[in-house]
Amino acid sequence: MAKKIQTYQGENITVHFDASRCMHAGKCVHDLPEVFRPESRGRWIFPDAADVEALSEMIATCPSGALTYVRMDVSKSEKKPEVNSISVMPGGPLYVHADMEIHDVPEPSYRAALCRCGASCAPPYCDGAHKSAGFKDGSGDFSGQVEEISINGCLSISTVSDGPLLIKGGCQLRDIKGTVFASHEQFVLCRCGASANKPYCDGSHVGINFKAD
Repeated sequence: MAKKIQTYQGENITVHFDASRCMHAGKCVHDLPEVFRPESRGRWIFPDAADVEALSEMIATCPSGALTYVRMDVSKSEKKPEVNSISVMPGGPLYVHADMEIHDVPEPSYRAALCRCGASCAPPYCDGAHKSAGFKDGSGDFSGQVEEISINGCLSISTVSDGPLLIKGGCQLRDIKGTVFASHEQFVLCRCGASANKPYCDGSHVGINFKAD
């Protein structure tokens, strides 16, 4: 199914919204309610209702990458992160911040939220299903090794059918505080929600007969 990207053009900035990527975090509505008005019928994003700097800075914090922007001044476009990182959200998704491609297709954003509870209806992206699924992942104290590697190239993300996420290209894994607990050229991360060694895959998807593309 083709994605339908909504486009809202302002005087100095154009905002794009990909509903298929949205995990309904609500950050946009909370931070700039004068711009993002979901109660409106039809058009719900009003780019000129806020300062262009404030709007672009807010969009750059959208964790899922559902919101992106294009500035008329292209020199002020969103910058590629200096370091590829994946932040593990307690009881929630993986927040990826990197120049990335998923299944060999370049992502339109440097941001993505990937499901790891196994309940998303839009895999590999998070759609907020972990909230109703009661997903738990322990204390949030994750283990790993930090290696001296290149972590600023293009990150390749793919999924094993009915299995884990494969991350290639070098990146850091971080906890919610931003502390780096692992860095490798490749990671195999759980997306079924059943691993006893989260965020890593331990093969539990086989035992629970996990199904996902």
